[in-house]
Amino acid sequence: MLKNYQYYQNKHRFILKAFMAMISFLLLVGISVSPISWKDNPYEMTLQVILISGMIISLLFFLKTEVNFYKTLFIFLITVYLYSKFWIFPDTAIMLSLFAIAPLIPIFLFDKIGFYIVATLNIILGPASILIISKTDLQYTYEYVALDSFGNTLNFIAIQIILVFVFIGTNNRVESTNAFHKEIQQAKQLNSVGQLAATIAHEIRNPITVVKGFAQLLDQEKELNETEKFYVQTMLTELEYTQVIINDYLSLAKPQTDNAQVIPLNFEIQKISDLLTSFANNRNIGFLLDFRDDLHINMNPIELKQILVNIMKNGIESMNNPGFIKVETEQERTMAKIRITDTGIGLSKKQLEILGTPFYSLKDRGTGIGLTVCYSIVQKYKGKIVVQSELNKGTSFTIYLPLHREID
Repeated sequence: MLKNYQYYQNKHRFILKAFMAMISFLLLVGISVSPISWKDNPYEMTLQVILISGMIISLLFFLKTEVNFYKTLFIFLITVYLYSKFWIFPDTAIMLSLFAIAPLIPIFLFDKIGFYIVATLNIILGPASILIISKTDLQYTYEYVALDSFGNTLNFIAIQIILVFVFIGTNNRVESTNAFHKEIQQAKQLNSVGQLAATIAHEIRNPITVVKGFAQLLDQEKELNETEKFYVQTMLTELEYTQVIINDYLSLAKPQTDNAQVIPLNFEIQKISDLLTSFANNRNIGFLLDFRDDLHINMNPIELKQILVNIMKNGIESMNNPGFIKVETEQERTMAKIRITDTGIGLSKKQLEILGTPFYSLKDRGTGIGLTVCYSIVQKYKGKIVVQSELNKGTSFTIYLPLHREID
């Protein structure tokens, strides 16, 4: 599936570049056989040469860098070129139709910004051009426009509306396809990481269990002095932390599917916030709870705790100054909506894009597994996580989980 998707992406890029090159070639041919001469119409010819040169330059930059700006510039210059041809060749009736359907070019090239620019230009300049022609002496030059200016205006606007719907349908399909394949890629990555993690975790857990057992026996020795007891306690604390990491890795490989039960969501959140209160108070951070609806969900309570503790703890650790963690719950159709907001340092757009990727962490001692496990658990229950963030203002995690439905 992923190989086919990669093949499709490469093929699409090739077709896109070939289409842009073909347009540039046809425009060059057009200007070379144009009946307009430099001697008779130097300004018109200069304008056409400048526009075509700009298109070719933007095409070359796009072929080299694949930066979307050059593709958008290419589309904009084509649109300006079509408008200029309409005014330079008043006897060519087809030019009105050509710039009327100009938004098809960014639709074909999958350029959202380019479509917005061209569609906006058309909606403003198209009817304005027809109005100017019908109210001035230009009506004698553009007779095919002036004879039915009202009808031409309606037709022009109707074409733009149709193209807007075509764009919406095409854009939604492209975005949903990209999102679908991104999920497949992430799922495959999680599966590979999970299998590797399980193997490593099992191999590590056995010797750690032995070490932990001997450390516990040492801790029970009465002959140890205070310093030795401190050393043993430190060993046990670090072993517990290691055990948490191992459990995270094992959760990736084999998520818990048993012990699902009906959970009063607000009550569980209250318990978890109480559990984290002392940890938060040490950093001068408080909790604000806002429960708007009485919600019940059906899932493993350990997994719910894993999700909430992970996200809340991350929020607390993201704050360098006094602040708060706000937790809100409400019903949204058939889903329980949990929004966890912090007043921390926030995330950049680039950090948001790779959030939840295995082994990616912003913390010094982070494994990059915690959030990955959270995403995996939520997806398993047919839910989703939406993250919004702004640098130096904070981050908001919105978790959607299916509500429990009682069977009559």
